[in-house]
Amino acid sequence: MPKNEKSEAESPQWHITSAIAGWLLPGLGHILLGEKKRGLILMVTISGLWLSGFLIGGIGTFDQKSHPAWFMGQSLNGATIAAWKVQESLKSSGSGAIDPGPQNKYQPPYGHVEAQAVLYTALAGLLNLLAMIDVVYRDPKTHRKELVAKDGEGNDVESGNGEVAGGEA
Repeated sequence: MPKNEKSEAESPQWHITSAIAGWLLPGLGHILLGEKKRGLILMVTISGLWLSGFLIGGIGTFDQKSHPAWFMGQSLNGATIAAWKVQESLKSSGSGAIDPGPQNKYQPPYGHVEAQAVLYTALAGLLNLLAMIDVVYRDPKTHRKELVAKDGEGNDVESGNGEVAGGEA
């Protein structure tokens, strides 16, 4: 075998499809790789943080024109793009007034509420970026597996640190 050819076992496998799925719904990439527990934890925490920001600031939280740098962080979560498109359509369907009123469907957030909402959603996007990087480089065949052992009473004890739990006392 030539020196510059790698065997299948040595070549890294990148999981681009799982990363895209993780962008659409945080944690979904890990679930597709068979890591359901990790995927569900990521799904609940990242989606909960994003949803908290959305509930605090409303649809106006996702404004590319007034917060371009923060929007880049927010857009690392796929739901942001959908919310931004809805916001743009609400802006264009109104009378064009900046101040909210009964004639205008779009009501932007103001002050500290807006800052908190933007921060929550941008942090959710950045956390999702870390999860996507993790899923791209994760090899489900060789990652550390939890060992199950029996303690002194015959109960299953899980250890995630690579050591057999419930060993000799």
